[in-house]
Amino acid sequence: MTRACPGEIMHTQAIERFNPWERERDPNRTYYSPDEYYYMSNFSRKRPKFRSNPENLYLDIETKRVALKVSPSVVSLVSYSGEEEIFQGSGTIIESDDNSGVILTSANLIRSTTDQHAIADDIKVVVYLLDGKLYRGQVVAHDLHFNIAAIKIQSDSLLPTANLRHLDDSVTISPSQLHIPEEKSFQLHAHSSSFNLIPGDTVIALGRYSISPHDLMAAPGKFSLDVCGYDCRELFRVTCRITRSGDGGPLVNRHGEVIGFNFYDLFLTPFMPINIAFKWWEHYKKYGYSTSNDVMDVFWNRELRRPWIGMEMTNLYAASLHILDKVIQKFPRIGKGVIVEEVIPGSSAETAGICPNDVIIECDGKSVQSFLELFEMMWDKVGGSVELVVIRGIEGDPLHLTMVVVEATPDEFYRWPRW
Repeated sequence: MTRACPGEIMHTQAIERFNPWERERDPNRTYYSPDEYYYMSNFSRKRPKFRSNPENLYLDIETKRVALKVSPSVVSLVSYSGEEEIFQGSGTIIESDDNSGVILTSANLIRSTTDQHAIADDIKVVVYLLDGKLYRGQVVAHDLHFNIAAIKIQSDSLLPTANLRHLDDSVTISPSQLHIPEEKSFQLHAHSSSFNLIPGDTVIALGRYSISPHDLMAAPGKFSLDVCGYDCRELFRVTCRITRSGDGGPLVNRHGEVIGFNFYDLFLTPFMPINIAFKWWEHYKKYGYSTSNDVMDVFWNRELRRPWIGMEMTNLYAASLHILDKVIQKFPRIGKGVIVEEVIPGSSAETAGICPNDVIIECDGKSVQSFLELFEMMWDKVGGSVELVVIRGIEGDPLHLTMVVVEATPDEFYRWPRW
């Protein structure tokens, strides 16, 4: 066996580390601006920026363009309980009129440091915009299951708002689609109201730093099929590497449209799809919101009902090849649907007769295209029942099952670690 000399190894490593967007000011010395030096001396460990992750050091031109497009609507937030700081994160302005604006962010901003099932007492929220201008924020709504909060600020002028785009997480697995020209597959058309997101697609997590000069931060990555492991099963996952300062900030697509909101975790970056966050916000605007700090009072408001589905599901295209092979051979016209990965014992899903590896193709007479679509259908039927059509590998014909959509209780709510 021929062994490489040390010089060859170093050369190979240098090639692997090569980044065409890297630009050193001076290869012979380290230089820091006054702002960089102040940050490293005072906050680099307590409040790291995205640049503390090597993947975010040198951004390509497309990432920079997208980040700059969204930048005006990205804010930083700091929360206090009395005089004690609780959290610092990011958020997105989603609405604005002549005298106020609404920001969506993470509920970690207002969680109690001693009881994650409740919000902190005597909350004060400070919001910083792109220009560094400070606003006092008012918590107008929050949800500790979805881990999102809405903050209102008063302004005497219109504020820049983000472009929101619903996710379409459906992808057909029908072999007939191989005949569609590649350039037409999975593209966002001008007339489309949703953005088709498939594993491997490029996304960018954004945030704004809470210390002056309130730098914009960006972390590019890919959409991933990996599970998040949280009790909130509606979360998706990306490979973007953010920091605490980016918790609650927007996830955007390559067009600069907000498709979700990020949460910080040491080992992964989960995000809440905009479909669910926006539906939650529209629900609160329609039915109002309890001003109580007691999460139980908020939860048991009868207008604020959420489904507890009692099963782990994902899109059909994510299933193993041998399962897809059986489905397609028996039902060649089925190209989309939702596959059940796990059924929780004692749940209404188990009572309805749903089993692991079942493929749900219809809900109340409507074809099921994706996980997000099915979840929204069931949300609208909380407390009632839905008629499901499922296909099962060992059965000859589709099965018709009736499932009660149970209202979630606090026991199904919380597991949001605060790193």
